[in-house]
Amino acid sequence: MKEKLEFYTVKPNLKQIYGRKITKDLTFDEWTKDKTVHQILKDCTLTTIINNEYEVNGLKVKEESKTVVTYPEGFVLIWNEKIGYVTPQVQVCTLDEIRKEVDEIDGIYKEIKGE
Repeated sequence: MKEKLEFYTVKPNLKQIYGRKITKDLTFDEWTKDKTVHQILKDCTLTTIINNEYEVNGLKVKEESKTVVTYPEGFVLIWNEKIGYVTPQVQVCTLDEIRKEVDEIDGIYKEIKGE
């Protein structure tokens, strides 16, 4: 008996994370809970100001920085409780976008199977 080949898909990580899609009209002025990171978004430009003090191996560290990044419209930032909005290290999408892709893949699969 000849075994049939099957199609397999890499199982997605369905963990939900907070985020925002950048638009020219989106503005915010927010702080992390511990007030060490202040972020302002205006005109697709995110300004991040960090003022933090902590100890490492008995050394007192004082961190002061300002970073300014201009994002294209449609770019998604994700929320990190400790450092604010960040650029995701992996591609992110909404559940609706996932559903659409799964439906498209399902249609192709059914076509190949002759259904």
